[in-house]
Amino acid sequence: MRVIRNTNKKVHEVSYLNKLIDKAPEGSIVMTFTPEIAEHILSNLNLGNRPQKHAKIIEYAKDMQQHNWSLTGETIKFGTDGLLKDGQNRLAACIRSQTPFKTHAVFGIDPQSFHHMDTGKMRGADDVLAIMGVPNAQKASGTLKLISAFKRGQATTSGGNFNTNQYIKDMYLNEIDQNLLQTAIREAKAVYQVIKYPMGQTAALYYLAAEKGDEELVSKFFDELKGNYSKGLAVKFHPPRYLVTTLQSWRMDPTVKITSAMYSIALSRSWYNYKNGKKTLKRDLVIRVDDRMMEI
Repeated sequence: MRVIRNTNKKVHEVSYLNKLIDKAPEGSIVMTFTPEIAEHILSNLNLGNRPQKHAKIIEYAKDMQQHNWSLTGETIKFGTDGLLKDGQNRLAACIRSQTPFKTHAVFGIDPQSFHHMDTGKMRGADDVLAIMGVPNAQKASGTLKLISAFKRGQATTSGGNFNTNQYIKDMYLNEIDQNLLQTAIREAKAVYQVIKYPMGQTAALYYLAAEKGDEELVSKFFDELKGNYSKGLAVKFHPPRYLVTTLQSWRMDPTVKITSAMYSIALSRSWYNYKNGKKTLKRDLVIRVDDRMMEI
C-alpha cells in the first residue's frame, strides 16, 4: 500500500475520526474520506477484516477518478472497539485513485453483529470465517457446507437453512474438530493436484471418515486416488482406480456435464466399496438426478 505524506492534514483528520469513534454520533453522518485518512484507517484500524476484493477496488477507483461517485445510502462503518467494520474496498480505491470521496459513516457498531453485515453476495460464510481467523477460510467454508449436506444424505449444499453465515459459524465453533478440518483440506488439496477432484467433496469425505475412526483407511484411499497403489491392487474394478478412470471418461465426453452431485455420489460410492472390500462396477457410477449419498 502506498504511504501518503501530508502530515498536518492527516493529523487533523485522524483527530476528528478519533473523536467520532470515542463518542459515536446517533445515526450516520456525511464525511469526506481523503487518501490520507483512508491510508491511516487501513493501516491501523482494519484488523480481522475479510480479504480485499481487488476487482472491486479497481472498479471503484476508476469511478472515483472519473468523478462518477455519488452520495448514496452506503456507509463506512466503525465498531465500538475502534476498528473498521465495513468499507475497506472503498477506502483502498480512494488510495489507489488518489481521489477523495464523500459517503455516510456510522460509528458505534457492536462487533458481535459484524458477521450479519452484507450477507449473501456481499459477505458469505467464507468471509465470516476469514474474519474469525480460520485458516483456508474459503475451502473451510465449502467443506463445512458439504459435511453438513453429507450428514443429511444430500449430495449438494442446496436447500434448507444449513448454509447461512450463522449456521456455518456455529457449526465451526461448536461441532467441528478444527485441526482435523485443516488436515482434511490439506489431504484434499494433495488429491486435487493429481486428479483435479473438487476439494470440497474430498475434504468432507476425509473429515467424516476420520471422525468415524477411519482416518488411516481414508488416507490410504486418497493415496490410491493419486495412483499410489500397493502391488497387485491396480486392477480395473479396484474402487480408487475405477473412480479415476470413470472421471477421465466423463471429462473426455463432450455430452457429459459433470455436476457437483455427480462428484459427491461417485466419491461416496467408491469410498463405500473401498471400505467394505467390494469392487466398483459400472452400474455403481451410473448416477441419476434423484440419487443420494452413500453413508460415509
